[in-house]
Amino acid sequence: MPLIIMISVSSISILGMVLIPGVDASGHPYHMTFFEAFYFVSFMSTTIGFGEIPYAFTVGQRFWVALCIYPTVIAWLYTFGSILTLMQDKAFRQTLYHTIYARYVRNIREPFYLVCGYGTSGRLLVHRLTHENRQCVVIDVNEQFISELAIDDLHLFVPGLSADASESEHLVRAGLKHPMCRAIAAITDNDQVNLKIAITSRLLHPDLIVVARSEHRDVTASMHAFGTHHVIDPFEAFAEDMANLLVRPAHFRFQSLLAERLDPVDLAARASSLRDSQWILCGFGRLGQAIHKSLTAVGVKVVVIDAFPDKSALPDGSIIARGTQKETLIQAGIMSAGGIIAATSDDADNLSIMMAAKQLNERVFLVARQETRTDDALFGACGLDMIMQPNYVVVRKAHAWLSMPLLQDFSSDLSIVSDAVAESILKRIEARVPVDEFETWQLEINDYEAPAITELLEKGREIRIADLLRDPWHPEKTQPYIALFARQDDSRWMLPGGSQPLQVGMKLLFCGHRTTAWRAALYHKEALNFALETESLEEERQPG
Repeated sequence: MPLIIMISVSSISILGMVLIPGVDASGHPYHMTFFEAFYFVSFMSTTIGFGEIPYAFTVGQRFWVALCIYPTVIAWLYTFGSILTLMQDKAFRQTLYHTIYARYVRNIREPFYLVCGYGTSGRLLVHRLTHENRQCVVIDVNEQFISELAIDDLHLFVPGLSADASESEHLVRAGLKHPMCRAIAAITDNDQVNLKIAITSRLLHPDLIVVARSEHRDVTASMHAFGTHHVIDPFEAFAEDMANLLVRPAHFRFQSLLAERLDPVDLAARASSLRDSQWILCGFGRLGQAIHKSLTAVGVKVVVIDAFPDKSALPDGSIIARGTQKETLIQAGIMSAGGIIAATSDDADNLSIMMAAKQLNERVFLVARQETRTDDALFGACGLDMIMQPNYVVVRKAHAWLSMPLLQDFSSDLSIVSDAVAESILKRIEARVPVDEFETWQLEINDYEAPAITELLEKGREIRIADLLRDPWHPEKTQPYIALFARQDDSRWMLPGGSQPLQVGMKLLFCGHRTTAWRAALYHKEALNFALETESLEEERQPG
């Protein structure tokens, strides 16, 4: 309406200026052109007042100007006042931003990951992915989180949409059906929202990898039933880590090295020496139940302390009290216990339990759950052996599934081997590369990731895994990395040998330290050819 009013008033004013005759400098009749009338009315209605053009006005023209100046000025102020008000309207700005956001996402021409939720878990995950130069797109219902995304120190620009991710139209706008979308991570702090995202993703984009967070067993079951590829329960994941730490320390070290580039050898050695001791578990909620189930399954004796027996059935021998009291800890056997786990959902209670246990037994192994990231300084100053942060566990699992899907296949195969075998693989890795230079990466033999190898394979040249483990210019040198896993269609090889032939489309998992020689073998056909020809000459020289 403001635009209609302004156009109408201006049009009538211009028409009058064209029709009313004036006189030129010689006294002859003169009619303004439409352009001259538009020019005059434009600066008249905005009160700029450049003067009468092109000649001095007649009485009739001045009378018409006097009639038009008031409605044109009022229409101009009304129109632009309405536009400025509209620009301040939250709904309009949100609609405008959604349109710009959707246009940007449509124009993405590289693989990207859709992250639903930019709370603690989402922020950590996006930082990890962008640090590896992996493009992300974020959606979160909290407008403040999206505002923080714009000022976060990220390696890449990450578009963020403030909207409810449980609504399918918002997911589509965020890129759910985009051909370059590789996976979606539903890691909000609401299990029902995560379930809705997983269901929507499976229906609208069945080929998309879906990673979802779930902390309740019924939601987890629903996600699995609907075909969600990876469901992350931080409590079950940590409970499994605790069991491995006590009875399978090599597996725990190996998983930490692959996922976090850390080898907690001292921590694993100390914890495994306490596997035959009694452990105290304070809190029998979701985390406490998961830990109790995992530890008792591997033969670790656990005494439970919980003040709310009505919420969950406590195991036999449990103590109904608060673990923050020294008398309760003494009753549970803290003086001879190997370790104590504070698994309540209250950070203050967990810190109190840790401090009381430390005063009673300086040698006890301390494990505590931390719910809020703002308490990092407190938990760090407490001198704990392990800190369980649910968000951190979620990010570690989600990052591994998104960036290196083969790592999960390898971990699955590794879990069925003995701890001695895992220890031998660790020693083999440590002999090749220092821990501070360690990294894990995945490679697919295709035109994008390995163009030199793909071109030679398509020409019929035989290339083996051993050819990737050598320096193309110095084939006699051993490179600081090894092949952990290989997969081709339904075939899979754990620790494949050097004689394993490569094929187009094969996916491989490596660990160690990537060198210039590694990149040369992938991208420089001449360097790879030189290495293969040198190898052929050496084989011909060998007797027999």
